[in-house]
Amino acid sequence: MNKKTTFSFAILFSFAISTNAQVSEGFENAITDTVKVLNGSNGSSFHYFNTGEMTFPVNWDSAFQYWASGWALSKTNYNTVEPPDYIKHLYAAAPGLGAENSNGKAFMVGQNGSFFYLQRRNEGDFPIKGFYVSNSTYAYNSMKFGDMFAKKFGGTSGNDEDSFILIVRCYKKSKPVDSQRVVLADFRFSDSGKDFILNQWQFVSLKDAYTDSIAFELTSSDVGQFGMNTPAFFVLDRVEFLAFNAVKNTHTLCSLYPVPASDNLNINAEYPILSAKIMDYSGRVKSFGSLNGKTGAISVNTLPQGYYIVQIQTTGGSYSRTIQIIR
Repeated sequence: MNKKTTFSFAILFSFAISTNAQVSEGFENAITDTVKVLNGSNGSSFHYFNTGEMTFPVNWDSAFQYWASGWALSKTNYNTVEPPDYIKHLYAAAPGLGAENSNGKAFMVGQNGSFFYLQRRNEGDFPIKGFYVSNSTYAYNSMKFGDMFAKKFGGTSGNDEDSFILIVRCYKKSKPVDSQRVVLADFRFSDSGKDFILNQWQFVSLKDAYTDSIAFELTSSDVGQFGMNTPAFFVLDRVEFLAFNAVKNTHTLCSLYPVPASDNLNINAEYPILSAKIMDYSGRVKSFGSLNGKTGAISVNTLPQGYYIVQIQTTGGSYSRTIQIIR
């Protein structure tokens, strides 16, 4: 019987707040320098995140001893442009280092059909901004030179109209909220000088900050009797989050309603309110509240639709969360 063992990488967010109000997870603390690849083969699973989880499932086939599907976590620094080698290139990224450049060594390697999801403990926690993707070294070199299964992109003449595309599908509560296409290689230009195979990190900006699961599909112009011939791998790194929800609330309770808001946002607090304001994700104050003891209201009827941060200071402490404004 072909038995698969399922694991998941549940990653701890390393909250380093930048000046543009965001945090990022680059997977650096999830794998050591001595262990270059985690693909489920050693039976390990990871449970770090102290206020929720970003989980990357992986399947290891214990009967045939291979990485069957899902994700692998890697610190393999190998991006030499040469004929493809499954053993050397499978867990490597075409850009070489991670998306943090000299400060980043770790990244995720994904297969066709892989996905990850976020588990938020509280409404408004950890709005996601996006992430970086690129080609794996294995796929890059296969498209560059061809291999025993896949063709060299562009063909012998260089005029074949080849392409390799990553489709990103986002869901919230099982409903689709976004779909994007990232071109990992494109030989469809009339000017062949514009043909390219991506070997840099490219940012994917998500349209819905409260996406809770993201699925990935790879498509190629090079298909055969058994499906796609191009190696079905890509790499992912530096998942970015909008950061004001990482500010720790200090011993005060507030309720905000209605959420989402379209006209006025009402506030009920445990202690008398000293200040209340709404900011955008660049930290610019967009509206102040009118206050009356433990209650207040902030007008939002002139603000564009989108996501904002509410910050409230009371005599008992501070409170911060993200809200959505709809039209």
